Amino acid sequence: MSRYFSALPFALPSFVVGVVIAALFAKRLGTKLKERPIIVFWWLGSLMLILSATLTPTGHALEMEEGLLTTRVWTWALPSPSALFTINWQSMNLVLFTPIGIASGVFTRWRNIISLTLSAYIVSLLVEMIQYLVMPLGRTQFNSSTVIIGWVGITVGVAIGLLVRALIKKNSRIPTA
Repeated sequence: MSRYFSALPFALPSFVVGVVIAALFAKRLGTKLKERPIIVFWWLGSLMLILSATLTPTGHALEMEEGLLTTRVWTWALPSPSALFTINWQSMNLVLFTPIGIASGVFTRWRNIISLTLSAYIVSLLVEMIQYLVMPLGRTQFNSSTVIIGWVGITVGVAIGLLVRALIKKNSRIPTA
């Protein structure tokens, strides 16, 4: 894990700032969406985790040669199944995007579940596009398999979230003694 922290030195401080921002806006947004603020906080916090890990400069970005800052790579490929079952940079997207999927699945209103799940899928694509376009981040590549792995994480997360939501609904109907 320390390997990832050293490669992404700005991720943890950005995440802490993002969580504070999420806490400040969760109640107001929860009221607007007619949802519990804790679920909104979880969704916003998950979004901040994704943004802090993917849209902050890498450790080597500040030391890159001029020529490397002008080189971009665009790769269209399906992820290999091993990318989903081993620890590597691509499988980290599975880990990064699963919490936002879970949070999307536990919202109480179907409209929010659908719109925030779709938003999460779009975030996965936008992150990869921004990494490709903003060269000073030091991540000048677009890899479709990374986007797909993020989508798998979101899908798995939503399935877990919907299951948790159903269990909560079922248990709330059981009379307590």
